[in-house]
Amino acid sequence: MPVAEIRETVTRLPLAEEDVIYPVSVILSLRREQTAPLLRAMRSQHVLPALSYAWGSEQAYGALLHEAGTPLVVLDVPSHRWSEGLEQRVRVLSRISSVMVLVPDHTESSDLLLAGAANVVPRDTPAKELGSRIAAERRWLDMRPLAPRRPATDPLEYGLLRPQQRSQQVLFDILCSAERPWCCHDLCLMLGTAEEPMSRRALQARIVRLEERLMPYGIAVDCTTQWGRTTYMGFVDEAGTR
Repeated sequence: MPVAEIRETVTRLPLAEEDVIYPVSVILSLRREQTAPLLRAMRSQHVLPALSYAWGSEQAYGALLHEAGTPLVVLDVPSHRWSEGLEQRVRVLSRISSVMVLVPDHTESSDLLLAGAANVVPRDTPAKELGSRIAAERRWLDMRPLAPRRPATDPLEYGLLRPQQRSQQVLFDILCSAERPWCCHDLCLMLGTAEEPMSRRALQARIVRLEERLMPYGIAVDCTTQWGRTTYMGFVDEAGTR
């Protein structure tokens, strides 16, 4: 199967759907226990799923990567403790989803918008107003034309390449759905926890295991290393085709 076609199948695998479809695909939190009161307060607005996921959640990333339309993630930032480097989190997350950021009061929003946030809203906004803003964001996303897609490939062929372990699945899906190269530092941030990024050694070990899985099919991770930074550009086959 041509490597260039793998990305199309990533977004077409069926996922288990909840009975209720919310405007927000996933809620990511930098401190889940502090996000829980917000979810309870917003329950009557019917715009947020009942559960949040921690930063780095493989289940959350998998859901975003397989969203049929344009995914919308709410990133909840419970306190100013997370202000440093927040724009980098927004930048990497916006690679796989539209991002709405809920921030503590008096947080400067301009850097987050420049980093790719679709919207930045104080997390203490009244529930009804916040619900309306989330619904409006969803309507705006749904009005945007979707990028044209190549014909879908056979899911059975895709299944041969896709690893069975969830951590490997997410890495595989991130790489083969990428429209532009991933920096190792960005992948480490994305795949780590809210407390600390994944180490580069751990990322490299995961890449090695993924390549071992793909090797029998003549597929390798396409990467370059320069000045201490590794850039991942998806996959390449034996003919050098991406």
